Amino acid sequence: MLSVSKLIIAFLSVLSIILLSFTFFLDPDSELNRLIHYYDFGLCMIFLYDFFHQLYKREKRWNYFYTYGWLDLLSSIPLVDQFRYARVFRIFRVLRIIKSFKLLYNFITSNKRESLYGLIVFTSTLILILSSTLVLYLEKDVGNIKTAEDALWWSYITITTVGYGDYFPITNGGKLAASILILNGIAIFGAIVSYINERVNNIKKKSTLGQ
Repeated sequence: MLSVSKLIIAFLSVLSIILLSFTFFLDPDSELNRLIHYYDFGLCMIFLYDFFHQLYKREKRWNYFYTYGWLDLLSSIPLVDQFRYARVFRIFRVLRIIKSFKLLYNFITSNKRESLYGLIVFTSTLILILSSTLVLYLEKDVGNIKTAEDALWWSYITITTVGYGDYFPITNGGKLAASILILNGIAIFGAIVSYINERVNNIKKKSTLGQ
């Protein structure tokens, strides 16, 4: 059965495979390579949570595990490099469910609000990774953002719009990436507030109907 969460996991799986593919063209000891592996570790945690969530939901848990669950598990463990590309099977499973763009369109239009939140999650993750990677690439030789840890800290304080000022871009490309990341942070905050309000209103409606 198709769901918004499955679509998000499939999109994040595509993103993780693209990130892993980039590492083949990078120096294994470079800061860019380390940064990508940090993000891959974060994605692995999401995939690992999804595996246990799927296992918990299934009525026939062992059947799920023996068919393709074991691949989900191995591809979600950061230390098992050989199985990371097994994430492509997540994508194929979702594509098999979708079968046609018409079915996907009908699903999205019938679940507009959930699909919108899913799109925000995926887009925000993509912007975060691209912005911090671009800033590190542009700034590592000229600015004060020189390591993967610097880029991670800078992206965190930028997306939360805190801006301590200890790390900042000085190139035009870096400043553009920072501007996009700040707007991304504002959009995420707005989406979180909207989601919380919606959940609170739904709880109020249920409690009112129950009286």
